[in-house]
Amino acid sequence: MNGHVTIADVANHLGVSKSTVSHALSGKRRISAEVRSQVMQAVKELGYRPNFAARVMNTRRTGLVGVLVDSLNNPHNTALLEEFGRALSSHSIQMVLGTADRIDDGRSLLAKFCCGMVDGILNTLPELGEDEAVELAGGIPVVTYRRHRESPLVIDFAAGTRTALAYLFKLGHRHIAIIPSDSRAQNGLPDPCFSAYCEQMELMGISPRIFQAPGGTLQAGYEVADSLFASDTTAVLAGNDAVASGLIRRAIECGIRLPERMSIVGHDDSPIAVVTSPPLTTLRLPLGPIATHTVQVLMHAIDPAELMPEPLTIIPELIARGSTMRFNNPHK
Repeated sequence: MNGHVTIADVANHLGVSKSTVSHALSGKRRISAEVRSQVMQAVKELGYRPNFAARVMNTRRTGLVGVLVDSLNNPHNTALLEEFGRALSSHSIQMVLGTADRIDDGRSLLAKFCCGMVDGILNTLPELGEDEAVELAGGIPVVTYRRHRESPLVIDFAAGTRTALAYLFKLGHRHIAIIPSDSRAQNGLPDPCFSAYCEQMELMGISPRIFQAPGGTLQAGYEVADSLFASDTTAVLAGNDAVASGLIRRAIECGIRLPERMSIVGHDDSPIAVVTSPPLTTLRLPLGPIATHTVQVLMHAIDPAELMPEPLTIIPELIARGSTMRFNNPHK
């Protein structure tokens, strides 16, 4: 068939009503399995493609959700996006991705999403707070990752940090450094892992050792590695797995043996953690439940008939691998 194929063409081909074809495609009303099969076969034969604009006018829904993220260089972000995609798919929703490493670009993207492009927005940008995101959205439902107030999602990063420090203390480490995370510093507050680290080191009467890796990328970890290895640090809490991987890469280049010279603990348990050499000890975040909860909050905001999930608290779990070992003091 030449030209644009419509629902009417499919209906005429089968000798059924347009509403029958529409219901078979949307699944909103019960249609016999036989008729549904016939409709799907005719759609395939005729080359029917849904008209997006018509769908939006009829349903007032696009079937799309916009997701704002600051970078795809961080393995944690890409893993989280995959989980968002799975969770949205379970609601027959597809994801439209917008990346913005500058806050002004993020604001601009959010505003564009709100011009009839999407049904809702997931904002993960660290610098774009919930109140500002809601204001910019202009009535389009928006959920700001880890900072929404409805059925809040709480990740107890401080508890995870205390677990990692207790593990390193048990291994005999005392000269423990930290590389804070930019992305966990939100609403004018420092990285909660950094705050917990400082508190625990003070309780132990040990001076903190603080190194910076702006951006939290693998390259940032690589660039801070020389100053870290030149110090008396025997163990380090890296802001994320990408930074930790940068440290490992630089150590390999310099012929520094890990974990003999330094134990390294990452954060997030992203896919990169198991492919480093040595494999990375890290704090795991269960991204599946986190993404499912966040998406369900957004679904409720889009359609109040959708169930609002219960508040969720997550404590990162320490996963011990080959990048940490007992500290052996040669001077003892």
